[in-house]
Amino acid sequence: MADTTGIQPYNYGTDARNEFERKGHPGKFLYSITCGSGTTNFTSSNFGVGGVIVPVGTIGTASLSAGGTLPLSTLTGSNGIVELSLSSVKVDTGTVYALIRNQLIR
Repeated sequence: MADTTGIQPYNYGTDARNEFERKGHPGKFLYSITCGSGTTNFTSSNFGVGGVIVPVGTIGTASLSAGGTLPLSTLTGSNGIVELSLSSVKVDTGTVYALIRNQLIR
């Protein structure tokens, strides 16, 4: 039998405050970070961005986690979530909504 010590996708303990903490988050994304003018780095407490929503008219640059950049204008008008692994986003004009991935769902 495989050793599963420490691997607990669900928290059935009495310290769970709500159903999401007890059973887990069912969606692909857990929460969003609103990125306005300036640079937002996706490290430390912002780690795990796996998607963005870029409204039409947003100008700036998205930096991919393994290298390379994309102009935000190429991601606008996609009518939804663009899945990318980002290390940072630089917004000159507009707003980007960065989505933190649920690491238990691939």
